[in-house]
Amino acid sequence: MKRLLTLVAVLVLASGCGVRPSGVIPGENAPSGPPNGNSGYPATVYFVLNGNVVPVARSGVGDVAADRVRVLEQGPDEDERAGGYTTELPPSFEPIAIGVSDAAIGFNVRELSPNAVSQIVCTVIAAGGGGASGTVTLSGGGQTLRPQACGR
Repeated sequence: MKRLLTLVAVLVLASGCGVRPSGVIPGENAPSGPPNGNSGYPATVYFVLNGNVVPVARSGVGDVAADRVRVLEQGPDEDERAGGYTTELPPSFEPIAIGVSDAAIGFNVRELSPNAVSQIVCTVIAAGGGGASGTVTLSGGGQTLRPQACGR
């Protein structure tokens, strides 16, 4: 008798949940393509204005350091150039591998100006790089600079 009451109780509870069967409900297509982690928020990159390395907010840039260093490779956009922003990175600048506390570029780092070094270092650190020491080590062209902090 106890089993019968338990079975009846289970059936009553299971049938009383209020969900009725339905057919297929059509929806929109699922999102596709790679995520753009920072598309709604500005990312900070560093350009030169009046001889000083300064932060510039850019939207539509990924949120990892490598994405932001690629923006440096492209240089200031038209509006930024009209506002006086420039870059001291050479035209042949090419990011190779950008990590948390190091950046390898396709250019001899000893030939970079201090502002060019700061542009890279500050941009990497602004993206959360620098590790515990808050510094970035640049290498390229068979040369390595000592760890650098963002000393704008």
